[in-house]
Amino acid sequence: MKLFSLAILLVIFLCGAASAQNTLFDDSQVSSVYIEINPDSLSYIMANVLSEHYFMAKFIYKSGTSSDTLQNVGFRLRGNTSRFSQKKSFKISFNEYVSGRKYQGVKKINLNGEHNDPTMIREKLFYDTWVKAGFAERRTSFVRLYINYTYYGLYTNLEEYDKEWLQRVYGENTGNLYKCTYPADLEYIDNKQQSYKNILSASVTGGRAYDLQTNETTDDYTDLLELISLLDKPADASFAYVIAEKINVDEFLKAFALDIASGNWDDYMYNKNNYFLYHNTVTGKFEFVSYDTDNTFGVDWEGQDWTTRDCLHWYADNQPRPLARKLLSVPGFFEKYKFFLDTIANSIINPNIIFPHIDSLETLITSAATDDHYRTLDYGYTMADFHNGFRQTIDGHTPYGIKPFLSKRFTTIEQQLAASSVPETAGVANTMYLYPNPADNFIALQILPADDDREVFVLDVTGRRQLTVNLVKNTGISLLPIQHLSPGVYTLAVFSKGALVSRRFVKR
Repeated sequence: MKLFSLAILLVIFLCGAASAQNTLFDDSQVSSVYIEINPDSLSYIMANVLSEHYFMAKFIYKSGTSSDTLQNVGFRLRGNTSRFSQKKSFKISFNEYVSGRKYQGVKKINLNGEHNDPTMIREKLFYDTWVKAGFAERRTSFVRLYINYTYYGLYTNLEEYDKEWLQRVYGENTGNLYKCTYPADLEYIDNKQQSYKNILSASVTGGRAYDLQTNETTDDYTDLLELISLLDKPADASFAYVIAEKINVDEFLKAFALDIASGNWDDYMYNKNNYFLYHNTVTGKFEFVSYDTDNTFGVDWEGQDWTTRDCLHWYADNQPRPLARKLLSVPGFFEKYKFFLDTIANSIINPNIIFPHIDSLETLITSAATDDHYRTLDYGYTMADFHNGFRQTIDGHTPYGIKPFLSKRFTTIEQQLAASSVPETAGVANTMYLYPNPADNFIALQILPADDDREVFVLDVTGRRQLTVNLVKNTGISLLPIQHLSPGVYTLAVFSKGALVSRRFVKR
């Protein structure tokens, strides 16, 4: 009987443990984190905002009807400029005082206050798009945070980038993981490791701009120096082959595309900031990961309009960005980058696809945001600002609501890709170029020679005319609006120099 009872208890325990594994980052609900800490320790944390010291605390996690308690966890502030905000961000370390301890498979979590964002979803939204684009997942969810049973507000709960994360997403964790912050532009200085170790981060807590997060004792930057040295070489015929042996080119290009599609300017390409490089020991190649993604989807601190900035020329001309410049200077890589950008625009940030998800996030967190007094302290954001932030301008650093930003950014990317991808070849008779194909909202058309006026017809599969466009003499590239067409195959036809020229295209 005892053995039977013990077996039943073991089954219950194992089932409970398996269930608990899915709750820490369950983003279908808003769970609750309770921190109990000595009031003197909390006062020190709030008064010494640059301190990295973990203070001992009790951690309670409540998700639905379940509740877990861990004694002796580490608790401190995290972040950069957010340390000086009224609504702070925090880091919790489960193994700070109990060596090797994990909670639901992780050693640390990050609780971000999102005090700059009236909607409080931008960072979470970026990581949702990151996963949808097929990248290594950083798990995120929303939680209510209570400290000494005072409600500190709604927080984004983010998985730590560490060896546990590496093991989970790459299946190994023995390589070098570099946290790269401003001014980490990957520009070549010399062949000495110390030169790159000496570059200090501009973050308020200091440290290296290329900060090794694993294998710290060995502190060997040989692999990073090899990558930077390679990026200093001319992009000649052999460069594409050699660089593809050193880095995961497709993931780099796709990450650039997602940053640009989401308006993530606080990234490597524009601001030489906020990315990780991981030297995967299985593939032997570097992986690229964007992080700290709250300055996205319409947030601006630079005086730029990120909806219209050229998606094919994102970085500043007068600043070195060798990783982006060298990769995009290879024609095959550039075409692949445009393919990724077009795919992300149409399958991820397309308003028809992403807006329902945005609506669901707004609905999910409204109650927790309503109760969040700390949310109002830095910029005075009201609940009207919270809801309006999804749909309109709120203040100087949020000149776009999330939805207007995405609508305009999506259209701009389609137009820029279409306009830039049609060959501008002169002197070729009766030649038609169109791009992209398949297409969604616009199709770019150029007919050579362009020395007379023409009528262009878009015909469906039955031959019925769906669109007529007049092209004026000497017109270069024309953008034809096709968003009203139903998905299917169409023919674009024109009489040029007495001959019929036609091309088929697919409307997605």
